[in-house]
Amino acid sequence: MMGAIDTETVKRRLRFDYVRVKNEPASRAVDGITALMVHFHKPQLNINEVIQEASDIIQRQFKLKWIMIGIKGKNDGLFRYTVMTGMNREVWERQRKRTYRAEDFEPSCDNYKFGEISDLSRVYLQEENMLFSEDEKKLVQRPALLGTTRRSSSETLEADFIDTLMYGPGRDLLGWIEYSGTVANEFPQPVVIRQIEVYAAVLAGAVALHMRQ
Repeated sequence: MMGAIDTETVKRRLRFDYVRVKNEPASRAVDGITALMVHFHKPQLNINEVIQEASDIIQRQFKLKWIMIGIKGKNDGLFRYTVMTGMNREVWERQRKRTYRAEDFEPSCDNYKFGEISDLSRVYLQEENMLFSEDEKKLVQRPALLGTTRRSSSETLEADFIDTLMYGPGRDLLGWIEYSGTVANEFPQPVVIRQIEVYAAVLAGAVALHMRQ
């Protein structure tokens, strides 16, 4: 017959298991979300601070080469890249001047071709969105790599990227998170895309609050 387990053993096991799980990569998104939620407790939410911190956290946590976050303009309703992490400064200056309409993100849009990963995320592949002009080629980090051939389904090319959309009430598009593959030139794992979708939900709440302020 087994003896009774003492209470200290139970408490030590729960503490040990918690610390072990907390340090696992899959749990780090919780720390990132917690850090972002602090902004919601401030008397006045600064949307640029929130999305810049989110950009830095996501890029660092998931080892992405670069990330940009764009939001809907409060006055004109157009969508623009607002913050970035990991991009070449000259490329960023060109990207931040671009504007988009809500229609540009619709599946029926003919300007850009993408494949749906989920209801919130889609992938844009280099082969399906070719950059022909010299001005277009200046929108990527390393134009010299645009001629590279994809050799596996997990490999990313220079102009590949994923968009994760940020929706508000009534599926009103409020912004998007755009990101590259990892520093190992691979697409993010499905669990990473899912975690970025959680970040997108938090940022959508921040943008919605910003629009009402």
